[in-house]
Amino acid sequence: MSYSSKLVKGALRYRTAKTLETVFGTNISADPDGSSSSATSRLKLHPCFLSLPALALPAQLDRAAINYLREHSLSSPRAIENRAELMNNYLWSRQLSFDTQAIHRKLSSDGSVPEIGDVDACDSELAQAVECHPEEQLTQLRKGALRKVKQEALDEWKSLTYSGHNCELYLTARLAPNFASVCRVLYEIRKRCPKFIPRNLFDFGSGLGTVTWAVNTVWPVGCVKEHLMFEPSADMTRLSEFMLRKNLVVKSPETIFPGVYHRRFMPSSSQHYDLVVSAHSLMELPGTKSRHRVLSNLWNRTTDFLVLVEQGTKAGFAAILEARDWLEKNEPSTELLSYLVVSRGDWRRHQSPVIEEDPQFLPRLVSYGSTSEKVLIHDICLPDGSVERTSFSKKSTDKPLYYYLRHAKAGDILPCVQRTDFEMDGIPDPVVNED
Repeated sequence: MSYSSKLVKGALRYRTAKTLETVFGTNISADPDGSSSSATSRLKLHPCFLSLPALALPAQLDRAAINYLREHSLSSPRAIENRAELMNNYLWSRQLSFDTQAIHRKLSSDGSVPEIGDVDACDSELAQAVECHPEEQLTQLRKGALRKVKQEALDEWKSLTYSGHNCELYLTARLAPNFASVCRVLYEIRKRCPKFIPRNLFDFGSGLGTVTWAVNTVWPVGCVKEHLMFEPSADMTRLSEFMLRKNLVVKSPETIFPGVYHRRFMPSSSQHYDLVVSAHSLMELPGTKSRHRVLSNLWNRTTDFLVLVEQGTKAGFAAILEARDWLEKNEPSTELLSYLVVSRGDWRRHQSPVIEEDPQFLPRLVSYGSTSEKVLIHDICLPDGSVERTSFSKKSTDKPLYYYLRHAKAGDILPCVQRTDFEMDGIPDPVVNED
């Protein structure tokens, strides 16, 4: 991924996409800065506008969490709150684990692994020694050195043991954030693919069960007929079962959602699921090979969507990027074929009359730069993976696009199309300055 520090004039490079023009029509408002209720409500209907208001936990889930802490916790609320904050800080600062190959690469980049370079011809004894010994022997690490580096790597990463007390701390620290983050991702799927309604769910590393709650919040309760929740921790499974009980007063196996099944061991991969989710679980795995093995297992179970969610840290981003690269590289290739399709007459008679289609991949807002009264500055992730900082002035930008940008937040898709060479004819170089 590349990042350009140059400031680009967005009004000269981008124009409003047809889908956004359709939402607002030809006349949006005399003042694009305005926030009229009608324009705002229409904006929320656009599939690229993905911002959500602040989410609150479902009332049943909130009551269940409070009841669990009252019944099972032996610590005071203040002690739980303080320790939960420490756990949350630890989770945010945790690094991605290394495997042996990564350790070797790290050693090489640090200069700890000797490399064979050009030998001085004047030193005949050294030249003869290098010629008589293979390079692997000369650059091989001593066992003690490799063991030391492995231990250092393990010290940087430790998997949490979710015992009874740690489950209480995790419940206090991560219940609401985990629920909100999964809701945000699933909401994007529902808005961009409104015809998709999952019938069954596989939740890897289900933990507190927030994925199940989020799925039944984004889609109506009853749409998902089967929830298979895999969680190796027995204490965490008991906590999740408690919060999914339909009646919190009377102990009953009946759950609030239909078809909830808990598993402590990975079930057979013969069954497939419409929606497979791994939320905040990849960071718990002890190496690259382990993550790849899990990804392969999850991908083989997926019918429609595989969703991976991690915290918004550098380590979490690295885990998601690693998973994306591995899935793209190892996805089974399609069969090559040669074909010919001939139409008797004009084939366009079968085509629905459509306006110019928007491109399949659109830019996405990554973060905010500085804003002024009439100029908006955003960091935009382009379809090719690069990031550019772009300014949009009120005077020059298309009104629908400017209005959209005034209300959009980080993560929203930008419904704009890059101008063609014909449209750019006579427009000066859009780069105006460089930081």
